[in-house]
Amino acid sequence: MMQKLKLNHFLLIITFCLPRIIFSYDNAHFYRARLFFYEPRFEKEYLSSLDVSLANGSTCKGIGCNCCHDETCLLDICGCHNMQFLGKNVPDKDLSKETDVILHQLAQIPTMQDFARLSFTGEFKIWEVVFSFYQNFTRGFFLHVHAPFRKVELRSINFRDASDNIDENCANTTCPHFVSAHTYWKAFLNLFEEILQQHNLKFQKNVCCRGVGDVSLALGYTINYEEADYLDFVDATVKAGVILPTSKKRNEDLAFSIPVGYNGHTGFFGELDLALGIYDWATIGTNVNIKWFNRRYRTIRVKTAREQNSLIKLAKDTARIKHGGIYNVGTYFKADHFVAGLSFLVGYSYTTKKDDELDCFKNTCIDCQIASTDCARREWHMHTVHFWAEYDFTKEGNSIGPRVNAFYNYVAGGKRIFKTGVGGLGFGFDITWN
Repeated sequence: MMQKLKLNHFLLIITFCLPRIIFSYDNAHFYRARLFFYEPRFEKEYLSSLDVSLANGSTCKGIGCNCCHDETCLLDICGCHNMQFLGKNVPDKDLSKETDVILHQLAQIPTMQDFARLSFTGEFKIWEVVFSFYQNFTRGFFLHVHAPFRKVELRSINFRDASDNIDENCANTTCPHFVSAHTYWKAFLNLFEEILQQHNLKFQKNVCCRGVGDVSLALGYTINYEEADYLDFVDATVKAGVILPTSKKRNEDLAFSIPVGYNGHTGFFGELDLALGIYDWATIGTNVNIKWFNRRYRTIRVKTAREQNSLIKLAKDTARIKHGGIYNVGTYFKADHFVAGLSFLVGYSYTTKKDDELDCFKNTCIDCQIASTDCARREWHMHTVHFWAEYDFTKEGNSIGPRVNAFYNYVAGGKRIFKTGVGGLGFGFDITWN
């Protein structure tokens, strides 16, 4: 009776504390390496587990749009920013103002290769604390609650003129548009921040967002099979759950703002973990995870011309958005307790996010097909290599088993992503109630 009462008290405490301390299942993001996925859950009735990880990473590099995994300046992952057509088809321009006149005149100049391009540099930093709580029930069923507190920051954002040189001495009679192009481009550079402000878009050298991520809840089933003829064990876990939109959203009036979660979208996910044990110490495992997201109305910055190629957009409208699905697959090799309680793991994972879908703009003059070609809403993918080591202090017969670990996740390649490796430390414990 006393044991059951203690268990009920523990679960009650966890229930009240989770909204404050847990992290979400939003693990896949373009701006940092995916953290290591989970091994199959241990099948033991009423086992409770809590893990906490502290991670940090930074980078000044991105990986762009081509197929060669070439590094770029951090904010050029969609290529150099084409400013010539920044104002094309933007509603409600006021040609009595100098800033909108410059935008209008730049868009009238005949297209020239690499004209009116800006390259944006900066440093990206992330700090992350991840809590993961498991509670087993009977017959292999369990509850999983997972989420992050995260701080993402862009520092020292700056831009340089990446255009080809324009011949200022070109005669008006032979190439008058060159002279006009040079004049309006220099005016644009001088008034760049004022042009953005005219359209309620703020440019800052430092951009920061912090807070809890998207809290997730999952129900799962696990099985540990140890009767195989040639294997030590076969473990399998399946989970399904919901990702709640609890995180801060992107600030659409701040250039280069980054959300800490999935920007207000509710998600649903399914996951499969499988592990095979051999030689009494080696484990080979795999993980498959799929996330789907709902459609919802959001006020966003919108691409208004096909020629536009920039993370900076002046037009703003309310649209119905379907966040692109996210697909993860990974594998790993683990040397399990090969020296006392010491384990080591190396793994690989591939992550891809599909295109966002836009429809139902409130402003009828916005072309939905053009808006949907926005590079910031296109597919991205990432290759990650995982390194992880843990020491398990669990002693036979003890009801509490503590452990500590260290990890590093390296971005080996990808497309339209920041090249941010993430490393850190973690600790956790299991509680056996029986």
